[in-house]
Amino acid sequence: MKKMLCLFLALIMCALLFAACGGEKEKEPEGDNENVKNEDNEMDDDEIQDDEADTETVIEKGGYVYGEIIDKVDSDILVLTPYSPGMITKWGETVHIVTEEADKWKIGDEIEVEFTKAERPYDKSKCVRIIADRTYRLALDAKPVIYLYPEEDTECSVKVSLAGKLTCTYPEHGENGWQNFVARPDGTLIFPDGKQYYALYWEGVTAAEWDFSKGFCVRGEDTAAFLEWALAEQGLSAREANEFIIYWLPIMQENPYNVISFQTKAYTDAANLEIYPCPDSLLRVFMAFYASDTEVEIAPQTFKGFERKGFTVVEWGGSIIE
Repeated sequence: MKKMLCLFLALIMCALLFAACGGEKEKEPEGDNENVKNEDNEMDDDEIQDDEADTETVIEKGGYVYGEIIDKVDSDILVLTPYSPGMITKWGETVHIVTEEADKWKIGDEIEVEFTKAERPYDKSKCVRIIADRTYRLALDAKPVIYLYPEEDTECSVKVSLAGKLTCTYPEHGENGWQNFVARPDGTLIFPDGKQYYALYWEGVTAAEWDFSKGFCVRGEDTAAFLEWALAEQGLSAREANEFIIYWLPIMQENPYNVISFQTKAYTDAANLEIYPCPDSLLRVFMAFYASDTEVEIAPQTFKGFERKGFTVVEWGGSIIE
């Protein structure tokens, strides 16, 4: 009887010891899980803090843009669709990046662009930096109009060869340009489909670097009078100058000052015109300007004037350096 009682007590003690050991084993993983959970939470918090820090950096610097290359324009312009819009507001859903090393990138590559505080994405004259120690410029806009004045009805063709990409043309500029239309002495253009136009229009994105070594600083309120003088000096007719001013004046007159420089070689190098038959006289007037809150000292430009003789072609356009 005593043996049975001892055996029974021993079994109870073993059971109690086993339960105690099992409980401790169950508690240990709970503690470990809690530690792991805390560590995970700390990591999440760190990640959130890092994200917030990045966001602050983005705001402070002007913006990072992450995205995918969706197009390559000629050999030097990449078109990027951003995954995050950053501060891009005037480029819609794409941003153009000019680089001589575009062949190193391919469509589908993901790319990261950093804009510094003073270089907002829509400031087309400024620089952006591709993360990888490559520095490129954002592309620039140009908006020219072309008039043709032959001495008699003449079948003509005109092609714009741009160091960049044409973004809008009217009438449509085909792969070979505007082909086989008839130009009349009064400037009327009759296309093969019978439609008539008074001029050819194009705008595009180009990698040109405008020259501001000489030019003019003009009060916004004086812009109309200045343009009347400057355009006449360069040889635009009253009608051509009127159309130029009507287009640009609303953009310029409210600025405290406009710093203006009429481009020559920089523009003609970036936008080549192929005209058939070859004109006897060609005038290309192209204005680059930027707004300024204060007066800027700049050496004045001088103009040579222009003599119209024979078959004359005239072009005017401009670019805003924001």
